[in-house]
Amino acid sequence: RDCRRRNRLRRGEIMRRLGFSLIVALALSVAVGPASGEALGPQPSCGDTITVDTKLTKDLVNCPNNGILIGADNITLDLNGHVIDGDNAEFTACPPDELCDVGIVDFDHDGVTIKGGKVREFTFGAFVVGATDSRLTHLDLSHHFFSGLLIAESSQSKVDRVIASANGLTTDQAGIDIFDSRELTIEKNRVFGNGDIGFFVSGLDDSRFEENSVAGHPEAGILLDHGNGNEFSHNRFSNNQDGIVVSGDGNTVAGNWLSGPGECPEECGFGISLEGGTGNVIEGNIVLRFHQGGIRAAAFEEFGGPPTVGNTIRRNFVHGATVDGIIIESTASKTLVERNLATGAGDDGIDVDNASTTLMRNFAFHNGDLGIEAVPGVTDGGGNHAAGNGNPAQCTNVAC
Repeated sequence: RDCRRRNRLRRGEIMRRLGFSLIVALALSVAVGPASGEALGPQPSCGDTITVDTKLTKDLVNCPNNGILIGADNITLDLNGHVIDGDNAEFTACPPDELCDVGIVDFDHDGVTIKGGKVREFTFGAFVVGATDSRLTHLDLSHHFFSGLLIAESSQSKVDRVIASANGLTTDQAGIDIFDSRELTIEKNRVFGNGDIGFFVSGLDDSRFEENSVAGHPEAGILLDHGNGNEFSHNRFSNNQDGIVVSGDGNTVAGNWLSGPGECPEECGFGISLEGGTGNVIEGNIVLRFHQGGIRAAAFEEFGGPPTVGNTIRRNFVHGATVDGIIIESTASKTLVERNLATGAGDDGIDVDNASTTLMRNFAFHNGDLGIEAVPGVTDGGGNHAAGNGNPAQCTNVAC
């Protein structure tokens, strides 16, 4: 588990550096101007910059470099059901001070809407950087060398009804990357079958992920690395090695449905993994059939992560974990574990290894070993119940 967290932290740093190097390249590119100049009419060609509302009337096929660049605030690019198509090959003649081979580029323009079509076979499907009050909707961003969409340094924008699939398959990249942004709304998107992670998110604050479907990733469905005040609610996760991984302060993970993969290599398979921060709430989720555990709280300070202190895990239903249902590791302190139901775990329903944990009104039935296994010194808030578990003791260090 420690090795896996270290790899995640390294990946976060690599992706952050990649993202910001691309942002710098994009800034330089805009400063010198794209090679093709300004858009000349209602129907742009590959590589054009548009400065007025534009509706495509035909596909753009086999673009050798960029697709379309946004060149003004408060305009709409309507793909009108058409495709912006790359040539599925790296643009090898890219100057060092330009951004190349991106389907749609919006750098530092506010109030932009991009909607209604497909973007495929570029290095990145779309770049949105330094934007406020923008919207991406009803787009299919698929089969790109890296991610389908990268958002950075943006705020008060919305991504909805976007499909991001089959991106980064040979580069182990995510469907959607988000860096250092705030007040975003990410809802009703379908993100599936990408190279490693559905959403890779770093430095995001005060944003909302709601009613997204995230499936079929060899690492996490959503990985939030250091974000504060975000809400993840009513999303559906299926067949990801981990469901959602969160670090940061004041985040809420509530009302989600998560189902684990059929097979899982060693040291993977948490439904919800809280990996640092304080004041986070994990509440009202249904978590089914994950390998290592349904829900866990842990800290990885030795690898640069924040401490995990003062978080709440309540009213979750956790069933069928191969090992433990709910895990509070020794590195997570002052956790409140309240009103959860843990059933059908191969080992313990609830496993608590930190004595500063409070347990109250939890239920643990028909688990392989103990209903609740807690270390000495935990606070027994009362009302815990366990029955039908494999160990006749049912619980340790709490009354049940």
